[in-house]
Amino acid sequence: MKPVFAIAAPLALALLAGCASSSVAQTPVAEPAPPPPPPPVAQPAAPAPAPVPGPTQQAPVLPLNNAVSYICDDGQKATTDWDRAAGVLRVIRGGETLVLQEQVGYKPPRFVLGASRLDLDGETATIYRGVTRNAERVATCHAIPDAPRNGLIWGTLTKLDRMALVPGTKARVLLVDAARADAPATEIASTSLVTSGNQVPLNFRIAYDVDRVTPRGQTYRLQARIEGPDGKLQYITDTATFVLETAEPQQPVELMLVRAGGQ
Repeated sequence: MKPVFAIAAPLALALLAGCASSSVAQTPVAEPAPPPPPPPVAQPAAPAPAPVPGPTQQAPVLPLNNAVSYICDDGQKATTDWDRAAGVLRVIRGGETLVLQEQVGYKPPRFVLGASRLDLDGETATIYRGVTRNAERVATCHAIPDAPRNGLIWGTLTKLDRMALVPGTKARVLLVDAARADAPATEIASTSLVTSGNQVPLNFRIAYDVDRVTPRGQTYRLQARIEGPDGKLQYITDTATFVLETAEPQQPVELMLVRAGGQ
């Protein structure tokens, strides 16, 4: 007969092994960590606000609704746009735009911006430097219509050389009757301008009496001259530019000037 401990020992070892394996099998498996959240998506930046036009700028930002064109007595062209409801007048001249405020109670209407002032009297706009009674007149400008009309001729003076015109240069344009070759031309109307540092093309406007004109070919012509501030002749027209050859209003005219006296 075998001893009792000899049988019990193997049985105990078997029970211990079973408990160990059961213990390993019951250990829970750790769940995988959740994936990290996606990085935040940057929102697009809001567009920058449109720049607000200041009182002075190089070109008009808004369309002109009530545009009137003028030719000034310094040879520059000007355009005004009067917003009556807002009491604002935009003036475009010499590549610059000024926005002037209307002063209430003035006749003719008056508009100011800083030291700049403009009086608007019918078809005449007068520009001043200063707002007092002793303000310096800068230019007087006369309106031109949207389309040619009888009684008015306008256009430009230009030249081929690159000589700059000094401030105070004088130009004169004449409308003459040159029908008779054996007699001096008769002046019908003329206009003069004095530059303020601006260069060619110089704009001119001539108002004439329609009762003094009977349109026909090679009868009426324009001639022009440019003098320095000292009165010395610098440029002249050397070709005949005939106008008012039909009853139709005269289209704008370009006059080409050459150096006077072969200078």
